[in-house]
Amino acid sequence: MTEEEFETYLAEALDELEAKQDWLMAEYGIGMYDRFHIDYTTGRLVFFEDDDLVVETTIIPVATHVPKKDSLQWAWANIQLPSSVRQEAAAVKELSRFTGFELFEDRIVKCDAEMAWKLTASACQFLGTIGAYRVPHGKVNSYVLIKSIMLLM
Repeated sequence: MTEEEFETYLAEALDELEAKQDWLMAEYGIGMYDRFHIDYTTGRLVFFEDDDLVVETTIIPVATHVPKKDSLQWAWANIQLPSSVRQEAAAVKELSRFTGFELFEDRIVKCDAEMAWKLTASACQFLGTIGAYRVPHGKVNSYVLIKSIMLLM
C-alpha cells in the first residue's frame, strides 16, 4: 500500500469500528457501565451494574498506549503478559504483510491517542472481531479487541 492507501484503509477501519461500537453500546451497553474487571490471562473483560455482573466478553489484547509519551507498545511485545496471550496478540503482525507498513512489527510505535485508536480499528477489521475497548489504567490506556460478548441479565 502507498501511504495514501494506508490512510484510506485506516479511515475505513475506523468507520467500521465506530459502527461496531454503536452496536455494542445499543445492544450491550458497552461504554455505559461504571465498573469493569479485566483479566488478561484468561482473556475476559466483564462489566458490572452495581454489584451484578451483566456483560461478559472474551478479548484479545492489542496494545498499551502512554498518552504523555505518545508511545504505543503492541501487546505481543509486552513481557508482562503471559506468553499464550502474546502469541494470540501476535496476529496483529500480519498487518505488516497486508499493508506493507512495518509499524505492526515494531515493538513500540510513536503515536498519539487518535492514532492508537485507528491502529486498534485496523486490528479489529483485520482480525474480524466484533469491537474494541479502551481500558484506562491510570496514566496508561490498554486497547483490547472483543471476540465475543454475552449479556448475563
